[in-house]
Amino acid sequence: MTTTAPSSSALDTNRALLAAADTDIAAFFALFTDDCRFRMANSEVICGRDAIQAWVARYLGSVAGMRHVILEEWAADDVAAVRVEVTYTMQNGTEFTLPAVTRTRVRDGKVAEYLIFMDPSPVRAASR
Repeated sequence: MTTTAPSSSALDTNRALLAAADTDIAAFFALFTDDCRFRMANSEVICGRDAIQAWVARYLGSVAGMRHVILEEWAADDVAAVRVEVTYTMQNGTEFTLPAVTRTRVRDGKVAEYLIFMDPSPVRAASR
């Protein structure tokens, strides 16, 4: 097994992605390749930036804001993984924090694959 030095490019892109998720959703989607693959928890894999935008819009419909805190980072070659705590602020002002791990594959400085490992059921329940 070969171990490589961490890819600062993959980590930098991943950090930029999380920062944009918290502050500028248009910038968040601008970091995706046109053919990006996206998966949240046990949902089906979604392919393509436009399809991902539509899915995220439905998922975050009742969310007023998010804040990610990076707890751990790891990267090799074009892949970065982070363990985070994400705080959701709902439209009614309720806040809750969930643990998550994301795994990002970067191609030419953009996100080509974004996998989110977390239990999204509290967000869905709060949206009802």
